[in-house]
Amino acid sequence: METYEKTMEKNRVLIYGVRDNASIKERIALIYSEDRLATGDELYIAAKEARQNQRLEKLESLEASRIFNETKDEIHEGVIKVRKAARYFYKNDPGTLKLLLADEAVPTNFAQWKQHSFDTLKAVEQNADIQAKFALVELTPEAIAAYLGKIEAVEQLRLNAEKEDGEAQQASQKKQETFDALHAYCVDLRECLDLFYSGPERQKLEEVGIIVK
Repeated sequence: METYEKTMEKNRVLIYGVRDNASIKERIALIYSEDRLATGDELYIAAKEARQNQRLEKLESLEASRIFNETKDEIHEGVIKVRKAARYFYKNDPGTLKLLLADEAVPTNFAQWKQHSFDTLKAVEQNADIQAKFALVELTPEAIAAYLGKIEAVEQLRLNAEKEDGEAQQASQKKQETFDALHAYCVDLRECLDLFYSGPERQKLEEVGIIVK
């Protein structure tokens, strides 16, 4: 199967090869008027622009997803470290372990995970004794505050990633729609040329790079 790029190039050669050759245009003029030939030009440009837009939207979607996932992973790693520290420093203190949710399973659902992470980190921030102990293992008040700041941002990052993903999907659909329209046009144009050129005359088409069959 031909690549998208190779098919697009063949379509470009076909459309502009016919458009720029007076002899070919005159021969098929009763079926392919100037306006109909101009439609091919428009379809090619639309498909090319849709492809470029799809690439851009995909890159933006990947970048938005990367930022969201990296931020979420950073928060998760911080919460896991807090849980480990809690179990180390307060292994004999069920009340503090409960306060820090250290024995609860970390939720996989995003909203529940976010709330669980916030509650865990907030409990550290609001307890001077816990802060003092955790600072010994690099969970300083500044580090905890940074994690809480990321939690404030992560919801918007998630929404942005979903928005960019939706736009990328729409761009992919548009790319396919414009490509299909162009393909249908080029199939018909090739079939038309096949009616008018056969045998040795095919060389006239091949001279401008057009392959009918």
